[in-house]
Amino acid sequence: MCCFGAGGHGKVVAAHWHRRCGGEVIFADHRLAPGARVGPFAVEHSSLETVTFGVLLVTLGDNALREAVQHEAVRRGLELAVLVASPDSYFASEPGVGSVVLAGAVVNPGAHIGKGVIINSGAVIEHDCLVDDFAHISPNATLAGGVSIGTGAWVGAGATVLPGVTIAPGCVIGAGAVVTRNIMQTGTFAGVPARQIG
Repeated sequence: MCCFGAGGHGKVVAAHWHRRCGGEVIFADHRLAPGARVGPFAVEHSSLETVTFGVLLVTLGDNALREAVQHEAVRRGLELAVLVASPDSYFASEPGVGSVVLAGAVVNPGAHIGKGVIINSGAVIEHDCLVDDFAHISPNATLAGGVSIGTGAWVGAGATVLPGVTIAPGCVIGAGAVVTRNIMQTGTFAGVPARQIG
């Protein structure tokens, strides 16, 4: 399996894939020369153009960049993987291609996880939530029942989104924020209750 992106998120995904699925894990990263090592894993490619076989996960934390690279991978005919690190706490339908659900996360029945999504360590996605394509739910964030997270939105570490709330595409919810009402415009929101700050 190839992880495209050897930063912090890539290291975590590679470790989970190696432990859960076994087999060789390699990296592709334009910032590193082939032959470099990231922990126990080798960097074998410096661009997507030279990745020609196996399965791929785009392990870039930046939502927009992850989306662009994943679309290019699909255009090139590469096979995209899905990683659910703790399947005993995953109760929803299969996540979309390119998505990762990391250790300690709970995804409950009726939830839908789109393509290229990151559900980070310890996050809770309650029943009937929608996490749209290329969104990122950070460590220990909680989406209560029936929440809808738009494409490319980012919910910060430890943030809470109350039941039934909708968050617009591209929004950033700050760490520790509590979102109590719908957010229908793009922006950055923080605080308790969350208010627009940017």
